[in-house]
Amino acid sequence: MSILGALQAGISGLSAQSSAMGAVADNIANMNTIGYKNNNVSFSTLVTKQVSSNKYSSGGVQPHANQSIDAQGLLSSVSSTTSLAISGSGYFVVNSAYNGGGTWAYTRAGDFTVDETGYLKNTGGYYAQGWPLMPWDGNTEASTVNINGIIYMKAYKNTNGETVYINDNIVDANNMQGINLSNIGGTATPTTQIAFGANLPSGATIGDTHSVSTLIYDSLGNASNISLNYTKTAANAWGMNTSIPSGASAINLYTDDGLVYSSIAQMEFTEVPSVGSTIKINGVTFEFTDGNPATGGNVAVDMSGANSVTDVLNSFMTAITNNIRDAGRFSIDGNAIKIQQSVTGDALNFDCSGTLACVQSSSNIDKSSGLPSGTFTLAAIDNNIKNCGYIDFTTINQDETITINGINFVFGDGVNTDDTFYVGHSGDVVTDVNNLVSALQSSGVAEPERFVASGKTLQIIPSSTGEDITIDNNVAGSTGTIISGGQVNNLTDATPITNQFRYDGVDQLGAQIPAVMFNSNGTPKDISVKEMEIFWANGAQDMTGNTKLGDGVRISINMGDENVSSGLTCLSGGFTTNYINQDGATFGSYSGVTVSEDGVVTAVFSNGETKPISIIPLAMFTNPNGMEALNGNVWIATTASGNPLLTRATTGGAGEIASSSLESSTVDLATEFSNMIVVQRAYSAAGKIITTSDEMLQELTNLI
Repeated sequence: MSILGALQAGISGLSAQSSAMGAVADNIANMNTIGYKNNNVSFSTLVTKQVSSNKYSSGGVQPHANQSIDAQGLLSSVSSTTSLAISGSGYFVVNSAYNGGGTWAYTRAGDFTVDETGYLKNTGGYYAQGWPLMPWDGNTEASTVNINGIIYMKAYKNTNGETVYINDNIVDANNMQGINLSNIGGTATPTTQIAFGANLPSGATIGDTHSVSTLIYDSLGNASNISLNYTKTAANAWGMNTSIPSGASAINLYTDDGLVYSSIAQMEFTEVPSVGSTIKINGVTFEFTDGNPATGGNVAVDMSGANSVTDVLNSFMTAITNNIRDAGRFSIDGNAIKIQQSVTGDALNFDCSGTLACVQSSSNIDKSSGLPSGTFTLAAIDNNIKNCGYIDFTTINQDETITINGINFVFGDGVNTDDTFYVGHSGDVVTDVNNLVSALQSSGVAEPERFVASGKTLQIIPSSTGEDITIDNNVAGSTGTIISGGQVNNLTDATPITNQFRYDGVDQLGAQIPAVMFNSNGTPKDISVKEMEIFWANGAQDMTGNTKLGDGVRISINMGDENVSSGLTCLSGGFTTNYINQDGATFGSYSGVTVSEDGVVTAVFSNGETKPISIIPLAMFTNPNGMEALNGNVWIATTASGNPLLTRATTGGAGEIASSSLESSTVDLATEFSNMIVVQRAYSAAGKIITTSDEMLQELTNLI
């Protein structure tokens, strides 16, 4: 039995060494295979139970094949940006079908190229899978990621146009998508987020203004420059408003409580309006005439001496000043009249549909008919966040008096004394209100800049440092109003207007809560302004945040985090813009792609814009060497390996993704040649066992 046992042991040796030679052969054959992990065959004894102490029962050897799947290969640089390597313990998630309908597998072979359909596929025929990205829509259930200060969400649109929110812990066709580089160009993406950082100088004087400029994109891909303007209103406190780009009707800034903080609107003219065309503002119809009277009680805008749009706008401004309250909100800027809402201003409703020469005649497109209504609104600043007073004058009679902080201002002529100033009386209300403000400038009233003439309106705007303002108004043809922290009251005799009011349970100073208030260390203490709303007149989607068809989301404004220096600061030195990032893109064709070390796939367009489109996750395994190998240099999860844990590169030990790099095979040719010699010798020795056993058996049979 021992001779036969020796024969079987020799056979097992041949089999084991054959397996070892097979592993060596595979290793040498795949020494240039990207991401290949070398195979090893280890041996263990195959023991037969010994039934006698004076006889030996031979067993043999048992081979155990294993692949060093977790071994790190050397990284080599290549020219293709879609060639990827992993420096760490993670694995690319791939599928044998681009749509995730095939076999899910894991690989280190990152030699991805674009196939005929635009998907990234490696030489093994497996498609790279990732988490597609979309601008965050505000859904708190979405899985979000911050890329350069802009918030994106892991989501995509399905064939029905519905948003599918991704569960980034699941590997399936619903939660991962093949990365396609052929369908990301040729469309425009509207801006939904702006993130920036800047230093507003702490040494600025009250009233100083600094601006941060950035590009935004509408849904048609039109690029517009927006200026976010900061005005110092008190120590460590800054107010905020914005410019308005051509083609927009109105822009509103909102607080984090959804209150209107600032509003600006405009009427742009491309040519001189036709005679008889009209524009309506708060129920007042302005009619452009050739010098003849307006019809039907309309207010005439005389164009008889006009040679240009500017001449028309000057005539239009005169008509507005005489007929719209708080007319100081209106100003001429090139071929446009712009309306910046004041703290004392009411909402203004515009209807420009009667004047095709006005760009804003195309405002407010009806979503069902596709036709514009030409209407838009200048929103009022929310009463809860402001503190002011105003007096509207309809008529001012000779020698009528208004008393401000104990000083009498008489609309007539006379000799000024310490407590009486003569304003003069022209009979024109606008002129007399301007003369009143001029008299205030020289009267000795503290901080006279708190009083502003605005057409037929006297604005009373408290400052953060001024004393109370008391007013005794004896002008019969006028009405006064005080607004403070949401309370609206009539201005009566000797009514005080203070520089202090309460908002959200906190004492405030001045005419309006600050857009940004800073701590003593220069970091933001409170950032109030969070969103921007834009109404377009150029055919683009309104950025209103409404859910109705055809409207886009509001633009979120990220000025950094409170109590840290991540965005705005208020420190010594000059005004400095540190960074500006925004999403959105104008029309451009795809020209390339970059992949960051944390797996973000960013498309580069011919117009110079970039757009994050996907994140390539990495899979981690408790026992990666327990995975099962498939053709194409990929592995599948097994019970021995454990289920995959998906993570973003650079986190959780997954490692970094190196673009324009490939991971070399872990095969060492010198080692394999050495192993081949050892295996060959061992195989020969095992063969010698068989021939020797055969000779012994022959001798045994010769004894018969």
